[in-house]
Amino acid sequence: MEFEFDPDLEYQQEAVDAVTDVFDGQPNVGEQPAFGTHGTSVPNELALSEEQLTANTRKVQRRHDLAQSDDLYRAADGETTDLLSFSVDMETGTGKTYVYLRTIHELYRRYGWRKFLIVVPSVAIREGVVKTIQQTRAHFDSLYSRPPFNWTEYDSSTLSDVIRFGSSSQIEVMVMTLQSINRSDENVMFRPHDKLNGDRPVDRIAATNPIAVLDEPQNMEGEKSKAAISALDPLCTLRYSATHRRIRNKVYELSPVDAHDKGLVKTIEVLSVVQDEDFDKRYVRPLSFDAGPKARIELYKDRSTGAQLGKKTVRAGDSLYAASNGLPPYEGVEVASIDARHEVIELSDGTRLHSGESTDTDIETIQHRQIRETVREHFEKALDYRRDGIKVLSLFFIDRIDNFRGRSGDETGHLWEAFCEAFTELKAEDRYSDLFPDQSPEDVAGAYFATTTSGDIKVRESSIRDDVESYELIMRDKETLLSADEPTQFIFSHSALQEGWDNPNVFQICTLNNTVSSVKKRQEIGRGVRLPVYQDGTRLPPGDRRNRLTVIANESYADYADDLQAEYSSATDYGDDMRAQTNDHRDRTVVTPRTEVVDESPAFARLWERIAPKTTYTTAIDSPALVASAAAELAGVTVDEPRLRVSRGELSMDDGADIETVGIASQVESVDRDGPLPDVVSHIAAETGLTKQTVAEIILESETVDQLLKNPHAYRVAARETIDAVKTEYVVEHIDYERIGDAHPTDILSEVETYAENTVSVDKSVYDKVICDSEGERRFARRLDRDDSVALFIKLPREYQLPTPIGPYNPDWAVLFDKETAVRADAEDRRLYLIRETKFGTEDDLRPSEATKIECARAHYDALNVDFDLATDFRDDDIIEDVLNIDVDAE
Repeated sequence: MEFEFDPDLEYQQEAVDAVTDVFDGQPNVGEQPAFGTHGTSVPNELALSEEQLTANTRKVQRRHDLAQSDDLYRAADGETTDLLSFSVDMETGTGKTYVYLRTIHELYRRYGWRKFLIVVPSVAIREGVVKTIQQTRAHFDSLYSRPPFNWTEYDSSTLSDVIRFGSSSQIEVMVMTLQSINRSDENVMFRPHDKLNGDRPVDRIAATNPIAVLDEPQNMEGEKSKAAISALDPLCTLRYSATHRRIRNKVYELSPVDAHDKGLVKTIEVLSVVQDEDFDKRYVRPLSFDAGPKARIELYKDRSTGAQLGKKTVRAGDSLYAASNGLPPYEGVEVASIDARHEVIELSDGTRLHSGESTDTDIETIQHRQIRETVREHFEKALDYRRDGIKVLSLFFIDRIDNFRGRSGDETGHLWEAFCEAFTELKAEDRYSDLFPDQSPEDVAGAYFATTTSGDIKVRESSIRDDVESYELIMRDKETLLSADEPTQFIFSHSALQEGWDNPNVFQICTLNNTVSSVKKRQEIGRGVRLPVYQDGTRLPPGDRRNRLTVIANESYADYADDLQAEYSSATDYGDDMRAQTNDHRDRTVVTPRTEVVDESPAFARLWERIAPKTTYTTAIDSPALVASAAAELAGVTVDEPRLRVSRGELSMDDGADIETVGIASQVESVDRDGPLPDVVSHIAAETGLTKQTVAEIILESETVDQLLKNPHAYRVAARETIDAVKTEYVVEHIDYERIGDAHPTDILSEVETYAENTVSVDKSVYDKVICDSEGERRFARRLDRDDSVALFIKLPREYQLPTPIGPYNPDWAVLFDKETAVRADAEDRRLYLIRETKFGTEDDLRPSEATKIECARAHYDALNVDFDLATDFRDDDIIEDVLNIDVDAE
C-alpha cells in the first residue's frame, strides 16, 4: 500500500503560495558557492529589502483577510526579535507537513534556495516528519521533475552529514529535534570538532543561512530554545502549527471552522460513560489537582434547565452548596483541605476522596465499560467499512502502564484483562462472529509505551508484542499498519502517541484516565481527525458519512464540548502570552523576622524555650471494644447499586467557532459485576492502618457483607470513613505525649514572600508583618498587637508542626502574656506562655480531622506545661477575656 497525494487541493496550494509570494521579486541566482572562514558552502541569499518584504507580506495578508504587519520583526504581542519569521496556521489533520515540504520545493523552484532545516520539539514528531518525507518523495519527484533532493536526520555522531549539508548544491533538508540543538557545553552542536577542521557543527550550518521550518513552534518559545534557533543564523523561520502561542506575521490561516465546513477533517462524536445522576444525593469526584492548592471536581449543579453534572475548581474553604448553585444535598458542606501532592480532597463532613474516587461508582468500572464500548464501536464500523476496503483502528490512552501490563512479568493489568474479556465476548456474538474467527486479543493488539532520551528510543518488554516491533509498525510503517493483511487493529499507549503521531484510519479514541483526561482535547482528537484512506491509499472524499471519529470519554459529551470550546478560544492569536503577562500583578511583600528579637530578646528566648521542644506519642487500642464500636456504626451503612449512563453526542461548529452538541442516544443501566471481587478488606486495612483480621471482624460483626457485594467501591469508601472515625476517636482518648531531646530550631522563622493585601503590620510580633488567612485573623492580630498585657506573639510558621496519628498539625499562635498588666491567680510566674488555635465559629463546627488534631495538641502542650486552647470567638473590645480566656482586673 502507498499513500496517494492530491496535488490540486486548493487550500494546500493557497498555504504554499502564501509563503512563497512573500519573497516575490527575489532573483533565482542558482548555485553560488561561498568561500568563508568555515570552508566552502552553498548558502541561501536574500536580495529583497525589508520594505519589499513588508509590502509583499501585507499583500498576502490582504488576500487572506489577515491582520496587517507593520514591523516584520515584531510579534503580534509586541515582542521584538532579530529573526525574520512568518506564521502559517493550519488545523490539525489537514496536511501541515505536506504543505511545508511542498513549500520547500517551491522555494527552490522559484528562488533557487537549497538549504532547509526542519526543527521539531520531540522525537515522536520527528518520526512523523521523516515518514511523510519518505511517503511524499515519489509524489514530489513527479510534480517537480525529480529535483536534486537529499534529506537527513541530524546525528551528532555522523558529522559527515553536516559537511555535505554545507557544501552540497542539491536541495538539502536536515530534520533535527530541538533538544539536539539547545545550547549547552555538552552539546556536540556547539563544540569544535577535528572532522570539521576545528569548526563547530553550528558554524557550518549557520554559514548556509538555512530556512528554518519550525514544526509546532509554541513548544520552542523558551529563551534557551530561541537562542539555539538564532545561533543557526536562518534566512527566515517558517512557523507551522494549529495552536500558535505567539503570532509572527501570519500569512495563512485554515481555522477549525474552515476545516470542518469544508469537510477536510472527520466529524467528531463523543460516547460518554459516566455515573448515572441521582440529584437527591451528594456526589463529588476529584478530577485533577494543581498548585495553590486547588482541585477540579465533578459535582451536580443547579442550572436553568434543572440539575446537571458539572465541574468546578475549588480551594480549601469553598462552599459546595455555592459551587452547586444551591442544591440541597450540598448544604453546609465545605472543602476542608486539599492535598495536591497526594491528590486527596477532604470535605467538612470528614469525607476524604482520592483522585478519581467518588462516593458511588469506582473508576475501574467506568474504564472497563469504556473499553467494552470502544470494542463494540470498532466492530460495528469494521462490519460497515470492510466491503469498501477501509481498515478500522482504535487507539487507547491508558492512565498507568501497570494497569495494562501488571507490576511483574507474570501478571497482567486490569485494563488488558478488560479488553480481552470484551473482545472475546463480543466476537462470539452472531453479529460479529466472522470478523475475527481465528484471532485472539493478542493477535489484534499492539502496545507502545516507549520513552525517549536524547533522541534514543528506550523500550520495555511487552507481554503482547515486543515494543521494538510495535514501534516500527506504529511509528514508522503506517502503510503496513493500514493493510488489511496486518492483524493489529487496537493500539494501546500511555503518552508516547499523544503528540506528533496520527493515523488516518483511527476511528475510535478511548481515554482511560483515572481522572478526566488531562490531555488537551485538540491534541487528543488530532491523533485520528485526518480523513481515512482505502486500501489503495486514496482518501475518502470530504463529506463522506464514514468520516467520523468517536471519542469514548469518562465525561459527558456536553462537558467534552465545553472543554474543546475553551481550547479553541484560548488558542486564538497570542492569547496565552497575553494572559501570562497579565496574570496577577497584585503587590507582593516579604514578611521578615526581626533579628533583634530572635537573637537578643529575653522574652522571645523564654517563649521559644517553652514551645520548641518536640514530642513523640504512644497510644493503646482495646481491639474488642474498637471492633464492637466500629461494627455498630458500620451496621447503619447502606449503598446503592452502581449505575452507568452511556450516551452519544455529535459535535459541530458554527460560523462563530462555537461548538454545538446534538444528543443522539442515551441509556442507563445497572452494572453487573463479573469476575473476581475486589480485595476490599486489604484496601480498608491499608487505608485505616488496622490489620486485615480486625477489618474482617468489623465487617462480619456489622452484618453488612450484602452491602459490600452490592457495590464494593461505594462500600469501601463508606466503611473506610466509618472505621477511621471510630479508630481515631479511640486513639485520641488513649494518646500520651512525651518530650524527646530534639526541638524546633529558630531558623524555621524565615522570610516569606506573599501578597501584601494578606498581611498586617505589627510591632509586638517576631515578624514585622503577620500573614492572615481571614478577616478574623486580621482582627485577632491587631488586638494582640494593641493589648498592653501581651508582651510578644508569633503567627507560627508552617514548619512548626506537631505529630498526630492523622498527620502533622500546625497551630496558629504563640503568645507571651505579661502578668504585670493582667492578673491570673493560678499563674506560676509573672509571664504566661500560651498557644492558641483560632477558629471563628463554635467548637461544634470543627470538621472531624480538625477536632482530632486539636485534642492531640492539648496532650502535646500538657507535656510541655504550656497552656493550649481553642479560640472560637471574641469581642473586639475585650481580647483578653474572650480570646485568651484570661481573667483580667476589672479596673
